[in-house]
Amino acid sequence: MRTYSYKAKCSKQTHQNLDEFLAQQRILYNAALQERIDCYRKTGKSISFYDQCKSLTLIRADDADYRKFHAGSQRSVLNRLHKGYGRFFRCGGFPRFKGRNRSIKSFDTVLIKPEFRGKYGYLKVKGIGEFKWKTDNRAENIKYARIVKKPNGVYVQLICETETHIEAPNKLVGIDVGVKARATLSNGVQIEKRKPDRSEIKRLQRRVARAKRGSNNRDKKKAALSKATYRLDICNKNELHRLTTNITSKHGRYIAVEALNVKAMTANGGAYKKGLNRSILEQNWGFFKQILSYKAESAGGKLIEVDPQNTTQKCSSCGGMPNEKLTLSARWYHCGHCGYSEDRDVNAAKNIAQRGRDVLLSGGDTPETWVLENQKLDSSLVPRRTVELAHV
Repeated sequence: MRTYSYKAKCSKQTHQNLDEFLAQQRILYNAALQERIDCYRKTGKSISFYDQCKSLTLIRADDADYRKFHAGSQRSVLNRLHKGYGRFFRCGGFPRFKGRNRSIKSFDTVLIKPEFRGKYGYLKVKGIGEFKWKTDNRAENIKYARIVKKPNGVYVQLICETETHIEAPNKLVGIDVGVKARATLSNGVQIEKRKPDRSEIKRLQRRVARAKRGSNNRDKKKAALSKATYRLDICNKNELHRLTTNITSKHGRYIAVEALNVKAMTANGGAYKKGLNRSILEQNWGFFKQILSYKAESAGGKLIEVDPQNTTQKCSSCGGMPNEKLTLSARWYHCGHCGYSEDRDVNAAKNIAQRGRDVLLSGGDTPETWVLENQKLDSSLVPRRTVELAHV
């Protein structure tokens, strides 16, 4: 499954109808959530997605405001709540009510197929209007479309049943993520850390703080702040996509990373650790790993998560441990047992690669042409280079 996003053109009336529909979706979501809570408190049982769809049909029969919109698109918000309950039972996090500032911003058009005429695509939704976008021939085998309202406009997302293939060498590479370098590969390649320029966002934040609460002027300043934040997020996502494609296509289709709990790492520490927490969050380790996972699968490989314990302390050459534990200030690793000397992050990346190799071997799915680059290479032979990333 792949999702392709296009910025849509639509009339002023369509924008107004979309805002009305999304406001209605928020009310419907909150009502459906309250219905599930009340039912469980009274009967000890929950309401299914299909039961709430039947209730929506009855509401549409009595209320013209609901009947004016497409029924399949309205059921999208009930499906969103259903999935939220599924996540709650799997890993916690009970669904929350949607306030005015946490409104619904998207919906799926499962039963409406987009049309293509020339170089443009069209999607007409009952009660809202028509969305038009310029195509680029990427989307094939479209399963359904999604309408998303973002700070800088309305987007049409096409969810397609297609698989992209990335040409990649049949090798394994270990990756150690950090804050000094965004990522260090087991073959010695280091990727420079992300340094987001937040000067514009800070300026807009100060303007919002000076504005009177509840005023129209404050709402305009908040909209400008949302656009600036969204532009920064898009630049970061584009950068991560280029970076992960480069890693997969040039260094190996099998990628080993540490199974880090970033939320726990940045949860505590107080004022003295807030700078480190901010640096960790700026590198987007979780999203980086998420994109790497499907890029590796697109290349015919996989992402392997390994135990992060002692990957920095252990010698990648002999497996020995240092007499004194390495601190964060020690940036060079020197083994007192075998004399191996290496950059601290490269040594950790090699340990991660070795553990990833062990996981593949134990799973029995290691390719016959298995190659593990630079597992025992001397540090003087490891190339030192940095992947340069173009700014968006």
